[in-house]
Amino acid sequence: MRASIAHALARLDPAAHLDRNCLDTAKCNTLIPRSQPPQTKFQAWKRTVDRAIGSAKPEEDFVAHHLAKYPSQPLPVWAVTELLSFGSLPYLFELMKSADARAVANDFGFMHPAPFGKVVRAVADLRNYCAHGSRLFNRHFKRAQSIAPRHTAGPLLDHVSTPGYSRTSTESKRLYISAAVLAFMLRSHSEPSDWPARFRDHILSFSLPLITPDGHRVVTPELDMGFPASWNTKLLWQ
Repeated sequence: MRASIAHALARLDPAAHLDRNCLDTAKCNTLIPRSQPPQTKFQAWKRTVDRAIGSAKPEEDFVAHHLAKYPSQPLPVWAVTELLSFGSLPYLFELMKSADARAVANDFGFMHPAPFGKVVRAVADLRNYCAHGSRLFNRHFKRAQSIAPRHTAGPLLDHVSTPGYSRTSTESKRLYISAAVLAFMLRSHSEPSDWPARFRDHILSFSLPLITPDGHRVVTPELDMGFPASWNTKLLWQ
């Protein structure tokens, strides 16, 4: 994701991430609701970049080298994306022009940048839960995901495009759809990944459903995590 965003912007200018002419002007000028003092999304983005560079100075050799050798030039976008937290990437993606954002979305199998932008935020949430060792197995995620067939290339996510694909309430905020979207993104990218297969095998290896001594079913993927029946036989997981 970092490389794809950096590549799309670097084709315009090494410092495209700081140049309004290389970004979507209307989005850059949008005021952030309830911000005090008032600030635009572009102003907030520049502060995010400054903080990332400032905190990296003592530790990252490539940052120190650039600042020492090219003091009058901003750090190029391919270096900045290495410094950003994953949670900061959606802010840059949202400021990109439609054609450039579409190129990034296409890299991960999405046809349009708008639904892909929502997916990126949801993936960032999933990443944060994992990074902090939080519970995933029956978590109610804060962002609902909705995937329409027209959003993606190919049929791999068609089985989650119609409500009621699982027996779980609020299935759009459960683990399965987040994992399915991530698997789709990785399968669509030009660099191969075995994560979808490893995730499938990991879930299948659990001793689920969990049952209490009196026979009560505690949790199952189908009832509590949004997994469709026979989910592992879907084309996505093959």
